[in-house]
Amino acid sequence: MEQRIISNTIDNFVKAIEESKIKAQLLIVTTNKEKKLIDSDDTTYEVVKKKLATSSKYKNVKLLNYPAYSGMMAHQLNFALQAIIKNNKNVDKKSYFAVYNADSNITKQTLINMCKLCQTKSFPLIMQEYAAFFKNLKSLSPLMKGFAIFQTNFEFTNGFTNGFTNGILFSKFLRNHVVGHGLFIRLDYLQKIRGFTTDYWCEDIYLSFFLRSHDVKIYPIFAVEYGESPKNLKILMKQNATWFKTLFENGKIYSDLVKKHIDRTSAFSYLINQYRGAFAWLFLPTLYLAIIFYLFLLGNWQLGIIFLFSYIATTTIRYWLSNRIVELLSHNTMQSKLYLAFLASFAYLISNIGPLYSLLNPKRKKYKTER
Repeated sequence: MEQRIISNTIDNFVKAIEESKIKAQLLIVTTNKEKKLIDSDDTTYEVVKKKLATSSKYKNVKLLNYPAYSGMMAHQLNFALQAIIKNNKNVDKKSYFAVYNADSNITKQTLINMCKLCQTKSFPLIMQEYAAFFKNLKSLSPLMKGFAIFQTNFEFTNGFTNGFTNGILFSKFLRNHVVGHGLFIRLDYLQKIRGFTTDYWCEDIYLSFFLRSHDVKIYPIFAVEYGESPKNLKILMKQNATWFKTLFENGKIYSDLVKKHIDRTSAFSYLINQYRGAFAWLFLPTLYLAIIFYLFLLGNWQLGIIFLFSYIATTTIRYWLSNRIVELLSHNTMQSKLYLAFLASFAYLISNIGPLYSLLNPKRKKYKTER
């Protein structure tokens, strides 16, 4: 729960802001919806309120509480945006709205590298710091460690690598994306597009599509945010099902965007890419498992072993490479990279449990990730 981690998160951000010497205000946005979800009166709002009163070092930390008892993360973000605009009538082109989660962990290097990117790219509209889900890695089971590596690999192959390539040689066909944590969006641009959508469960999936349909580049920040990974399969399944629902609604997103003035070539190519990704996520793990079992059931042990070894070798190398990227960006030595990559190759074989759960439970409510 946010209550147990928010205090350390605040201290982490205050320290990073102070050490990087940037001008920034930290906004903690809570919601009354939490009162319906927990039995205790000690809500995140109350925890933060008490903490901010303990020291003057929190003078640049502001606490906001979204008053509704329903809504999603996008509603809280838009609530914060309105508060910022209300207090800053003249928004310049050098101010950014950054989004992080309660379990996010950044360093001063993130903010320093962000400032460098602003200078070299003339204050781009979008910058993104991608995450490695290693914050609670030591406490996870081998299977859940594999999933932590699997999700980190997605962030850095589809996000960081494609974003870096697109920053040099722009392509309409690369499937890069923003994420709802580590996102830096220029404040004047966010105001122009009227904040974050509340029509879909995952505002970042919609925003990624919106940005591609307008050919807006996403510049990766050369740093790593450390976040927590789900602690068990049930949490991961529900979390992934939430993501898949919005991913599978890209046809509807495309229809909504076509009604506006967009680059249809970019939007359509992105739509195809998104559906390719959705179907790969849904079917490929089962296909690999089916091939492996089919070969062994037929008694073709030699071909089965060759296929299994080829699968493990190629996926392990891929996940090892993403671990290495994280290591280089964070300047921290990562222990057991090869072993963790090996675990991820097995986790991938059941990585479609979220999409399958999504399709089998179409009327479920949005799941709020446990932290």
